[in-house]
Amino acid sequence: MAWATAWPPPDRPGSHPLGAAWHHGRVTGPVVAPPRTPSGRRGRWLLVVAVAWAVALGFLAYLSVRNDPPTVRDQRTTGEARPLVDRAVGELAIAAGSDAVLSIAGYEVTTGCRITPIRSGETLERDVTIYTGQTDGPALLDRIADRLPRSYGATVRHGQEHDTLRADAGEFVAIRGGVTAPGVVIVTVGTGCRPPAPLGVEAPAPTDEDRRIADRMLVALGGTLDGVRVAEAPCPTGGTVRTVIASGSRSGAGKPLGEVLVPIFGSAQAGPPLVDTTDRYAYRGDEAMVAVDAGAEGALDTTLTTPC
Repeated sequence: MAWATAWPPPDRPGSHPLGAAWHHGRVTGPVVAPPRTPSGRRGRWLLVVAVAWAVALGFLAYLSVRNDPPTVRDQRTTGEARPLVDRAVGELAIAAGSDAVLSIAGYEVTTGCRITPIRSGETLERDVTIYTGQTDGPALLDRIADRLPRSYGATVRHGQEHDTLRADAGEFVAIRGGVTAPGVVIVTVGTGCRPPAPLGVEAPAPTDEDRRIADRMLVALGGTLDGVRVAEAPCPTGGTVRTVIASGSRSGAGKPLGEVLVPIFGSAQAGPPLVDTTDRYAYRGDEAMVAVDAGAEGALDTTLTTPC
């Protein structure tokens, strides 16, 4: 007997023994529509917002560079740091006090340092040499630290072998100094390694009067004049501290330094000279502070400083 109907009967859904629905043909999942792209108007708004954000970031970066203090030393060039160096030299000239003899040096630029392994730079330094009593060097460091601006954070350390001064003139301009010989203190103001740049100032030129006095001094000391330089720095109280540096040489010991200098520049204002040895002499004359260093092999370095 043949069956007249197909199994399962089309009019009997669920007649499968397991109650499952039957489907003849390929089964596919639901169709997912592709994501809609933003309309042209919305895309333009996104572009405008992105450009505005970039402009705002650039403007804020410009303001930061112009107005914010540097956070690392190499954010300022030697040329940009030079005014801070000059100011610190003037502050040291005041802090040395009226009972010392000082001289300031000009700009010393040294190339070849490394900012990073692939970036080279240069350093800018200026020295301030201060003469005092032979045993008064450590106490002079204390007085200088007390008289420097509080913002410098000056500190002094006294040890068995060394007495040192440290301070920060701002924007990573360092002040370092110490007693280098009995009665002699040398303080260096330096920028550390920075990107090179023009200093923006020219070294002051010596006048005819500067040359005349320097030549007279060297001749009186039994030497010959080789060159004259001038160094200046602004004083925080107004005015300028100015040093004339005369370099030369002589053969032989020559006359005692005091016998030569006092007749030229007047008697010592504050009693005896602060330093009086065979190779070094320093005292305050009527018009200027005078110091002479007679180095090895006949070298002579003399300074005349007009204080603040």
